[in-house]
Amino acid sequence: MQYSWLPQERREPVIRERPPVVISRSRFQRICANASQAAKQEQLHLQQLRHEADEKLRIGGEELLKKFAGRNLCISREEECARELQQKQNQELEAKRLAEEETKASRLEHQKTRQKRIEAAQQLLEQLRPGPRELQCARLQSEVLRSVNAQRQVQAEFAKANQRQADLDRQVYQEQVFRGFEEAQKRHAEHCQQLGEHKKELLQAIAERERERQAAKAEELEQSRLERERNQRQLKEQQDKEKEQQAAKQRQKREEALASLAMSEQRQQRLQMLEEVEQVQCDIHNQAKGHLEKLKRDRAKERVQQRIQRNEKLAKELAPRLHYSAREDEERHKRQLEEMRKIHSAEQAKKREVQERAKNARLAIQKEEEELARKIKQQEEEDRREAVELRLQNDHTNVQFKRQQRQEQLQRMKDLRKQLDEQVKKRIEEETRPDTNYNREAQLEELREDAFFFDYARQLMGEATAKGCPLKPFVRAVGQYKNDNRIGAGIRVPAHMVTHLPMGRRTEGDSKAEGKAKPASELEPNAEKLSQEEQLQRQKIEENIKKIEELILQEQKAKKEAKDVEGEK
Repeated sequence: MQYSWLPQERREPVIRERPPVVISRSRFQRICANASQAAKQEQLHLQQLRHEADEKLRIGGEELLKKFAGRNLCISREEECARELQQKQNQELEAKRLAEEETKASRLEHQKTRQKRIEAAQQLLEQLRPGPRELQCARLQSEVLRSVNAQRQVQAEFAKANQRQADLDRQVYQEQVFRGFEEAQKRHAEHCQQLGEHKKELLQAIAERERERQAAKAEELEQSRLERERNQRQLKEQQDKEKEQQAAKQRQKREEALASLAMSEQRQQRLQMLEEVEQVQCDIHNQAKGHLEKLKRDRAKERVQQRIQRNEKLAKELAPRLHYSAREDEERHKRQLEEMRKIHSAEQAKKREVQERAKNARLAIQKEEEELARKIKQQEEEDRREAVELRLQNDHTNVQFKRQQRQEQLQRMKDLRKQLDEQVKKRIEEETRPDTNYNREAQLEELREDAFFFDYARQLMGEATAKGCPLKPFVRAVGQYKNDNRIGAGIRVPAHMVTHLPMGRRTEGDSKAEGKAKPASELEPNAEKLSQEEQLQRQKIEENIKKIEELILQEQKAKKEAKDVEGEK
């Protein structure tokens, strides 16, 4: 014989800890702001009511002034005493009536409050029994699962939105980069075309005098070529050294700042293209300037030669008076050539200074990018440290919550043990009473508890379905209750094993118990009543089990339809 109140026939409930809730600082501030909205609205409502009361009082005063029109209405002393006496009597009667109504209302309120407390205590006792307590745990687990599912859906939608935004940003950035690259190529082609046309014009203007100046310029061109080769070799060595240093830095920082290095490489390519274009411009400019200077020197030589010839002629003619010497003209011509060389050297130095400034500017930009990358890395490290501290704080809170929950569980176990001891004491007292069918009453008590459990489970599952909570914890609790109490565990014979063959006929006198049946007066007086109650309880259990299965099938059907809709999308 089984008794549902014995503790060894119940499994320990499996308590699943609720995961800690981690929220951001902005969400916490938003929750605090929303929490203080009720107080603000209440204050605004009170201010509005006070304003309306003042407005009504002012309107009433104006109406009284209009009604009496400034007349002085005075009453006599006797009338004033009679009015005061009447008001006092009315006030006493009103106070007495209000006191009686308040006493009656307080009595009714006390009775209602007491009845509500009794009902709440009975309901709490019913819920703290082993079966309903597991259903309460299942209800809380179902609400937690609903919140977890809702949070997962929100996170999935947020992740999809972030992915769409990232794809859109990437597409816009690619279009901007391609458009900028095409514009740079177009500008470079136009610049090259203009440089080519300018070069052709200069070459056409210089080609006419190139043959006359070729011999004199050979030595200067050779020196210029050697100087240019030396400068190019130094520049190339410096560029190679810079490239090696930059490559070493890039190898060290490739894993930390890929985006920054990519942008730096693009910027370096653009700068290199600009340097090549500037170098081509400088070469063309130097070549044209050299040709122009050659023409100027040739023209100066021609003028000097003409002047020398003219001076010689004049010297022959005016030798006694002028004492002209061609050596001074030659020295002046040498001084002019020296000044022209100095001017050319100054232009070369200015060009080198401009290149050095451009190089320093590039190095400064690179240092700024490195400093920015370092700051970004430091900020990421601080964010990671704050996240670790927040996670540790949440873990500490979770441990404290688990400890408190364990203490509450131990207290509930102690209360349950005390209640079970009281139930065992009552059972022993009932067993000591004579003329009692303990087995039948114990079975009926079990049936009542089973009927209450399945009715309560059906109610909770209906509420969970209305709220949109999953029914998996309820299914687990109901299945565990069925297994523990052997409900629906009857022997089912397959159809192919059922036989209809006659195994013999029963005749009179086969049973030894025939004729020994007790008369109706000897039977237990409430046996028929107990059997009717047992059938009624079993019928209620079956109906509730069918309703629970219908709820489970509805949930499965809804999940299948949702999956089909997602698959179609």
